[in-house]
Amino acid sequence: MKREVLNKPLSAGSILHQVLDRYGLKAALSRHNILNMWPTIVNPAVARHAKAERLSGSTLHVVVDSSVWMNELAALKNVLLNKINACLENGAAPITDIRFQQRSWAKNDEAKPTAGPQYKPTEQDIRKVQQILEPVKNEDLKSMLNRILEKDLDLKRSRFSKY
Repeated sequence: MKREVLNKPLSAGSILHQVLDRYGLKAALSRHNILNMWPTIVNPAVARHAKAERLSGSTLHVVVDSSVWMNELAALKNVLLNKINACLENGAAPITDIRFQQRSWAKNDEAKPTAGPQYKPTEQDIRKVQQILEPVKNEDLKSMLNRILEKDLDLKRSRFSKY
């Protein structure tokens, strides 16, 4: 019986979940995944007018395209918080607040590049990533986390370069 179980192939997703859980990253990834899940958490009409932009601590920042939608969603804040927190993994810190900001994104979507980093990492960025990844022994996991950290740096740098 044991031998049968060992010979069965495991899905990459199940292995990834185990590794993330072992390194204590599963809860953090669950919180970050809320940004990607936003269109499925809210109904399609809301998703067309409001986009989850970022997480800052326990606050979700949402951009809306009009004051009407901002007021409507502000009135539904507690309902949205309950739906969001229901999607989090066990052990993930809950989202406690949502901040709405009005901004038109129609012109911004056309100007965004479709692929590739927008900057060349500095030596300081490279050293920081290497320092973070130093304790990780599994090369596949290290490579995956390296890509995630590089994309995170790219996003942060592109946000700060706008201002």
